[in-house]
Amino acid sequence: MKYQFRICVFISLLFALPSTGWSEQPTDSKKAKQELEQLKQEITSLQKNLKTKRKQQSQAITELKNSEKKIATATKILRATNRQLTQKEDELRKLKNQQKDLNANKIKQKDALASQMKSAFINGRQEYLKMLLNQQEPDVLGRMLIYYDYMNKARSEKVAKLQQTLKDLENIDNAIQSEIRSLKILKKSKEDENARLEKLKNKRKELVAALTQEIKSKTAKLNEMQTNAEELQELVNSVQQAIDNIDFSQPLDGLKSLKGKLSWPTKGKTLRSYGSRLAEGLRSTGVLIGTAEGNPVSAVHYGRVVYADWLRGFGLLVIVDHGKGYMSLYGYNQALYKQVGDWVESGEAIATVGQSGGQPQSGLYFELRHQGKPFNPKKWFR
Repeated sequence: MKYQFRICVFISLLFALPSTGWSEQPTDSKKAKQELEQLKQEITSLQKNLKTKRKQQSQAITELKNSEKKIATATKILRATNRQLTQKEDELRKLKNQQKDLNANKIKQKDALASQMKSAFINGRQEYLKMLLNQQEPDVLGRMLIYYDYMNKARSEKVAKLQQTLKDLENIDNAIQSEIRSLKILKKSKEDENARLEKLKNKRKELVAALTQEIKSKTAKLNEMQTNAEELQELVNSVQQAIDNIDFSQPLDGLKSLKGKLSWPTKGKTLRSYGSRLAEGLRSTGVLIGTAEGNPVSAVHYGRVVYADWLRGFGLLVIVDHGKGYMSLYGYNQALYKQVGDWVESGEAIATVGQSGGQPQSGLYFELRHQGKPFNPKKWFR
């Protein structure tokens, strides 16, 4: 029941997110929708093929995958909850400012009405006596009657305004109480999800320790790294083939003209450079950027997401197609915020930094590829 409740809350929060948080296709044409459906089918078919071809995974790897996917879900729920909390706090702040202004108006209106009524009471008795004494002057009597009619209308208007202000204050008070109740619910939900996330992270630590024990020897470690590299290459080749099978109505321009102009996907210290030695006969085909867990991961350029899922050795992985055979890869993420077919802008957040894939520390694994082959990204960035 608790899990179902969390899922319901998550779905409702996702629908409450601002529309700008999600990338859409550049066109709503029938052909574009068909292309999107074809791309999704191609990637789904690819994932099924990879699963059947993949070597038998150990129980530890399977459990690690499931654990890290749960962490990703919990992270997204927290992200949505935090957005809701920010919205509600802003709304509450605005309502309290309105309440303050209305209270100030109420005091002014009460003072003005009291002053007018006091003046009317004091002057009224004298004027009525004068009118009685000046009954022989009809024009004076007429002017005085008009004057009193005007004063009565002015008082009526002030009374009506004061009544409306009091009504508005009552509505604002009710709205404030409603927002406070919503905030309490959201804060409790956040606390519960934080506790759940902490448990999931502790469980993940145990699974990483079990996996490390499983590949303790140098030979086992090398075999594991080679298997991971082979699976990534197979995935990239299959994704490229899937893209080539679709005649997109809006082709992408690639990255060739952007050499030296791109911005890195996240800020941090380079922990592993392209081409650095991993093991005997094995070198890194990407860059590892060390940075805090939860930091945003941004797309390096405009493109479409062609893969967004967990991959052995690379954890939660996003692949963005930039056209003309160019792709950017983002691995080790804590959570993914895009899915296959989503269009992304340059600098748009597509994930958050993590340590998925069984990594011992948080960071972003990043690659650039052309026609499926990795190349040194260093000269492509400012």
